[in-house]
Amino acid sequence: MTALIDAFERDVQTDHSSGPLVRLVTNLTRHSQHDMEMCALLLVQKQWPNAALAVLDVVESRYGSASSIDYHRAGAMRALGKLDESDTLAKRAIAADPAHLESAIFLASNYRERGQLRAAAVVLRNYCQGAIARGEVDNLLAVLRFLSESVEIDIAAELCETAIHFGLDDPRLIAESGKLALQLGEFELARVRYKAVLARMDRPHEMFSAQAISQTKRFSDPDDPDAALVFSAPSALDLSPTARASALFGCAKIYDDLGSFQAAAATLREANQIIHAERGWDEGEWSARIKRALHPELPRNEQGIDFDFVPVFVVGMPRSGTTLTAELLQKHPQVRSRGELNFMRQLDGYVLSAPPQSRQDAVRHASEIYATHLLRDDERSRFYVDKNPMNFLLLDLIFASFPNAKVICCTRSKGDVALSLWFQFFTSPLTNFCYSLGNIKQVMDDYDRVMQFWTSRQAIYETSYECLVSDPQGETSRMLDFIGASDTCDLMPRINDKRRVISTASIWQARQPVYTSSVAKYKKYVEWIPELEMFS
Repeated sequence: MTALIDAFERDVQTDHSSGPLVRLVTNLTRHSQHDMEMCALLLVQKQWPNAALAVLDVVESRYGSASSIDYHRAGAMRALGKLDESDTLAKRAIAADPAHLESAIFLASNYRERGQLRAAAVVLRNYCQGAIARGEVDNLLAVLRFLSESVEIDIAAELCETAIHFGLDDPRLIAESGKLALQLGEFELARVRYKAVLARMDRPHEMFSAQAISQTKRFSDPDDPDAALVFSAPSALDLSPTARASALFGCAKIYDDLGSFQAAAATLREANQIIHAERGWDEGEWSARIKRALHPELPRNEQGIDFDFVPVFVVGMPRSGTTLTAELLQKHPQVRSRGELNFMRQLDGYVLSAPPQSRQDAVRHASEIYATHLLRDDERSRFYVDKNPMNFLLLDLIFASFPNAKVICCTRSKGDVALSLWFQFFTSPLTNFCYSLGNIKQVMDDYDRVMQFWTSRQAIYETSYECLVSDPQGETSRMLDFIGASDTCDLMPRINDKRRVISTASIWQARQPVYTSSVAKYKKYVEWIPELEMFS
């Protein structure tokens, strides 16, 4: 198929009539229905949706209507920007073949693009009911991943538990259940699920089960059998380097809980050395991002849409208190946290790729896309929080897109931030600097440069972790005043809140009462991690 399409594209360059398409279709007539449909799919991927529709018309005339044809037509219509027609075709494909995973994911993706996450979840919930009955574990896991990426964690967890109770006891489902339970703060269920994975899988540590168990509670007894499970993990046979490092991070967390700081430090050093060797850190890419952050060039969206909400961006070094800040802010009835949204960087690339004369329109379009994903299709609020700490690199786009944006900058003792980062096993490549204290120091210095640059140009509220934990009520009131919310909050959870989703490294800490025990904690480790002195 690729050769035929390549020939078609070469043909189009010299013949601007319908000839190239006619010749492509003629050549395709010798192929099967499946091959012709794959040709249509490739045409859409190569930005030839109208040609794809013509090919699919020929397929239907030859073989008759089919759900797969509707599915591929839906893709072509989406490429043409005709989302309503695309939805209709995808729904028709699902009605004809309810077991077709691709159609269900496609329709859900259409909804997600428009911020209709609950509508997407309804489509996938209906699909999963059939997948569970059919015992299709792989397809079910694909849907659960989609729901998790869409931050519909509560629905994913419900479907996962339904599948397990139905009798689908695949260890991958059990591990997924544990992961979702952790994010929802259901620590007892998470511990049960991950212990089941340890007991049943041939290589359970490749799913980072031991580290997950360490996150489910604060350990106080060195003879705790759960601690013994985690401590035994690094010596398991045939561990990959990453799995061994994960287990070591889990051990370090328990040593820290128990006050065994020397053991925690030694274990952390080994774990970080493994991951640093495995992943490295792209210092050149980081330098380019800092250069971009320090050179604003985007036109402001002053004449753009009059948004009826206020976006609030909580930025800072990772582990500086961004999750705690968002949790305190959203106790106000008009504030809703969307967690860490991860597509602002892609929007920045989109805007910068536009020709200079089109930048204003690109900024306006970027703001519309971001607003769609911020608002979604649930109950409306006045203030929406994005607590992705790395958004400090994207303040040019933030202030260009939303002149009414409020930015809260989180600070914390540098020694505490460095130690906390060294304790974490992150999955994002953006945090690969965390496995070297030297790299952490460089990133902190760059962060300071960026924030000094922007605070001299924009109104940015600076809070500190130490202030948040020593005076949470007072500091929350001051932050609410800064964003323009009336101060009517107390520190009690809002009535009727659904289970809170926390997917960051603060899974355990953010659900505990505000505490001060982490303040100046790094001083307990300086004896065994002398590099921490450079952060004093």
